[in-house]
Amino acid sequence: MDKITYLIDDLLNTTRTNQGQLHLNFSEFTIVDMLEKCCHHIRMGGKHKLTLQGDQGLKMWADEVRIDQVVVNLVNNAVKYAPDQREIYLIVEDLGDWVKVSVKDNGPGISKDKLAHLFDRYYRVDYSGVQYSGLGLGLYISAEIIKKHNGKIGVDSEVGKGSTFWFTLPKKT
Repeated sequence: MDKITYLIDDLLNTTRTNQGQLHLNFSEFTIVDMLEKCCHHIRMGGKHKLTLQGDQGLKMWADEVRIDQVVVNLVNNAVKYAPDQREIYLIVEDLGDWVKVSVKDNGPGISKDKLAHLFDRYYRVDYSGVQYSGLGLGLYISAEIIKKHNGKIGVDSEVGKGSTFWFTLPKKT
């Protein structure tokens, strides 16, 4: 049921995004507090450890529910594509007028030729015929949420060395 619910939510969010109906409810919140609450399903599963690093008191002005959605998607992808890696890092950085949040894993990494397409709608990385669930919408929706916040989203990855998905947002919009 959870998988079907995620798929339906992804389709609905894509439709809202395409029609310009993705509304944001801005508030100020402490990023680490949000990160500690998110991904409860991963923590309860016990197979992965989410390690928080960085500025514990850093706040941002954003739609907390939507930013949580982005982080959950990035963490779910780390779990899905790096299942044998126990530790996933959630990193918070103060970049002056900007805040950077990263999700880092030590999984197989992504080849350079695929990096440019990761945030495209329906794009899914093929890992030698391994079948993963999903529609290829999670990163696309995440990118749209971050763009709507006037932020940037990206990935740093190298085959054999893991991936770090990140986004930056202005502290105040």
